[in-house]
Amino acid sequence: MKFIQVLRGGKVWEAMRAASWTTGGWDRRLFEACLTRSQTLTQAPTNSDRYPTGKEIREWVKDPVAYRFQYADGLRATMLLMNGLVGDFTWAARLKGESKPLSTLFYLPPNPNVVYSAALMSKAEEMFTTGKAPYPIERTLLTTGLVAAACQSLASGGKRIETPHLAIRYQAPRESLFLRS
Repeated sequence: MKFIQVLRGGKVWEAMRAASWTTGGWDRRLFEACLTRSQTLTQAPTNSDRYPTGKEIREWVKDPVAYRFQYADGLRATMLLMNGLVGDFTWAARLKGESKPLSTLFYLPPNPNVVYSAALMSKAEEMFTTGKAPYPIERTLLTTGLVAAACQSLASGGKRIETPHLAIRYQAPRESLFLRS
């Protein structure tokens, strides 16, 4: 991870108007590709257009948050929390050699998300009984470091936080760690 920047409130709307990564925002086409996959996209009652206007988005989303980060290999990403606009989890990306973005909807377990907790506790139990971490500990270092840097950025009003300490390499296990039972 090279850096992270977390924007909240009015700074998110400024970034949305910037409309490109290099000017401090994100790619509008990727944002729209995510919206096309949403099954919970808020619609204006008198509007037949699929996409809400910027004004409608600002009206419906009371506390927007944008996480902008860049990986060490140059990959750039933006994660948006837009409660009030969507209530599901979508993703979009540009693939080399493709003109249209790829997008998808992630189906999440219903609330309360006990499946996630059970999976996490299963891995903790495995570690306690075997004395060995069931997944590379570097993953925990990366996620903890990323969360800490994100909190630091948010607390500083959206300052970009460089993360050279997260240049951690590891070998992912060959087998999937997805909970199957």
